[in-house]
Amino acid sequence: MDLQLTIQTSDLGFDYDLELHSWQQKLQAFRVFGTKPKERLEGGLGLGLNLITQFSSGDEWLAQIPKQYLAVTNTFSEHEYQLLWLAANSQQAAQLLLMRPLLLVLICEQYPIDNDKALALSHLGQRDILKELGYDNAKATLKFIDKLTLKFERDVELKFLKKLLDKTMCRYKVFKHHQTINYLTISLDNRYPFLTCTKLGHAIANDKSIKRGSLRACLADTIALGLALGINEPANRIGQLSSFDELEGLHQRWIDLRNDIDRLESRPVDADVQYPQFIASEPNFVAIDNYDALIHEGMTQKHCIAVYHNRIVSGHYFAFKMERPQRVTIGVKVNKRIGMLELDQISGIRNAIATNETREIVYTWFERVKKTYKQKFNPESE
Repeated sequence: MDLQLTIQTSDLGFDYDLELHSWQQKLQAFRVFGTKPKERLEGGLGLGLNLITQFSSGDEWLAQIPKQYLAVTNTFSEHEYQLLWLAANSQQAAQLLLMRPLLLVLICEQYPIDNDKALALSHLGQRDILKELGYDNAKATLKFIDKLTLKFERDVELKFLKKLLDKTMCRYKVFKHHQTINYLTISLDNRYPFLTCTKLGHAIANDKSIKRGSLRACLADTIALGLALGINEPANRIGQLSSFDELEGLHQRWIDLRNDIDRLESRPVDADVQYPQFIASEPNFVAIDNYDALIHEGMTQKHCIAVYHNRIVSGHYFAFKMERPQRVTIGVKVNKRIGMLELDQISGIRNAIATNETREIVYTWFERVKKTYKQKFNPESE
């Protein structure tokens, strides 16, 4: 029985509808036009089959596809139809889908609109597939693929993987001693490659309690601090740490050191100059109006707001402190040329991310003062 399903893409602005045939008919698909013969669909749909359940007989049409294949392909919605088409048209492709689905996904990534080429490629040996796609085709590549525990919930996961497998770099080889490789592991390697295969890299990748935003902020700030302080190879120093707690501890020590240097040895000649006050203080939004107050804010909040002194004293940056509902430091960029303000940061203690409630309060305040500043701005005063 050939259970056909029509997806009315003409309702979405296309000049054709899609006609999908059953699994028994090898999932053949056609573009159906109103005024000319239908055309065979050469590649994938570019959308997940979950959309099909919205149409009449959609659930019935999906039910005739073997469940073991659907369980694999629904992770890769963009290529789902093409993956199933390959499995329906080739026993070898079907086996590959269940054994190493990523290889079939990489084929679909390369040939999303050419089912015939994708089918021919799926008939090759697994290492030959990698070679034809431009990836390293060593046995180690397949071992690396088998270690992956990715869920492919983000588009960047495939992007990172293709970069790691590229034969010119063979970056995947740095993971040869890993038992498993998750998203955080490859994400860290993409952004901070010096952490890969270090104690800290392993610790971070296996600690699910760490929030990625806090991790990125702490890493970036610690590296910047190390460079500013003249630390010899700060990246290597960071890589020797054993946990995120140790990273936060090092970050705080370097902040304290930087603040001490700024306060005791590097007091600027304009330290006694009052900061420009184009935005008035309010009970819960207190402007930081001089260098000593800026240094104190950095020490209290354990971050590096003091680095903005030169910009603040020249009127290109404003800094405020807020007490409720969360103690945060607020940074505002100033474009004096056009009289525009830009909210730059809302930083809690140790650069902690502000809560949703805090952000909403700050956003409301900022929209109000931004209008006030714009009204006061006079280009002739520049």
